Amino acid sequence: MQRSWVVAILVASGLLAQAPPPEPPPVPTQEPAPEPKPAEAKPDEPVAPQAEVAKVEAAKPFDQLRPTQRKLIYTLHRAALSAHELGTYRSHPRAIEVRDALEALVTAKTDLPEKAQAALPSVEAYLAKFRANHGLYDADGKKLLLEGTTWKDLLTAARAAAKTGPKGLEPRLQRVKGLLFDAKVDATAPTWAASETAPKGKKAKAAKGPMAPDGFSNQKAITGLWVKRAQAWIENTPQEVEVKGEKKTRRVPDPVQTKALNGLLIWLENEDLDLLRDPGFGWLDLRRLGAEPGVGLLARADDIARAKGPEGAAGELPLLPTFEPVLGESKFNKGDEKRFVLTDVKQGAPATSLAEQMVAFEKLGRSRELDTK
Repeated sequence: MQRSWVVAILVASGLLAQAPPPEPPPVPTQEPAPEPKPAEAKPDEPVAPQAEVAKVEAAKPFDQLRPTQRKLIYTLHRAALSAHELGTYRSHPRAIEVRDALEALVTAKTDLPEKAQAALPSVEAYLAKFRANHGLYDADGKKLLLEGTTWKDLLTAARAAAKTGPKGLEPRLQRVKGLLFDAKVDATAPTWAASETAPKGKKAKAAKGPMAPDGFSNQKAITGLWVKRAQAWIENTPQEVEVKGEKKTRRVPDPVQTKALNGLLIWLENEDLDLLRDPGFGWLDLRRLGAEPGVGLLARADDIARAKGPEGAAGELPLLPTFEPVLGESKFNKGDEKRFVLTDVKQGAPATSLAEQMVAFEKLGRSRELDTK
């Protein structure tokens, strides 16, 4: 089992090793061999063959990995991006609504007259903090506020945008005004686990329980799709199987990786509110999955499925490599309709800034497509 996890981590060895990958699930404990004393250490002692092979594999650049390994890295990476987007919903029921409304306003920037652009630098700064903190609250639980501008300036920009760009921005911003400007409105992040107050009296109306945010179910389905796609590229490893009553060694999909991804899919089938209340949901954050988030998601799948949440504050998100999927025409076209499949993956350079990176990641995280332009 331990060797299986080594294979899982080595699959992603071509990514930039900016941080160590997350710990794999625990393996059965064994009595550790006594460490040699310093005097007994032999600097010229030959390296064991298996260790040397692992060292060579770990040193392989991304383009020297097998196509199946590159495809596994890519699909796991997309699953992690989608999971990060899903995790944003947990920050607040209207977190996505806030972000999307402000992003629509920034998108219309080039069409706005100069006088109407007064609020935009503050909006862009707020969005940068939103992305860095994965939602409406900072690492200490304090709500992020839109500072450096006024509600009046924000409305001026929204009304100007409606003339040439997106319509309906004013009412969208009106719905989230308190979240943007008033520190007392939802000052702390929702726990999603607050008990519902029982109604009192014969005529008392039943208390309305919390509801999952709009769009949550759709994003959950996108996350599940990328996890299923990753299953197709699970590493084949030698396993002992029984054939007609006789034990033989065959190369089959790695059982540990298979179990991990199956566990994620089963976990995603839970009811929306159950997921939002699950401590394991806390792992759906790129800051917690390390510099190889796809492998990190695979390594933490067991913790997620067992409702074991992360501990401590999330780290800072580094600049991550990009991936360029190579598509080819499928042999199984439907009539005149051409179908395309993933044939290979190329690794590209990271974005030039975290802000640019997160804009691209949000788009990829919401997409079912293998490639988005």
